[in-house]
Amino acid sequence: MSVHYEAMPDVRLVDLEVIKRYSLAVRRDAVPADELLTALDASRDVVLAAMKGAAAPRRTARTKVAEAEADRAASGKLA
Repeated sequence: MSVHYEAMPDVRLVDLEVIKRYSLAVRRDAVPADELLTALDASRDVVLAAMKGAAAPRRTARTKVAEAEADRAASGKLA
């Protein structure tokens, strides 16, 4: 289920605590908030799977981000 907003605000990635602590590089300065939440949800799923001892789903984050980008492109909101 995708949520579409008229104007999705950008979030500066360098302001995120997880980036400050663990990132070696940031590919972009800011991203639409919905794309960021999708990636963070996928990352959380990987961490939870690791905590349970399960194999981490490796392509989940990319797949979900690609889906969010496709949704935005279809609605004409992809820059």
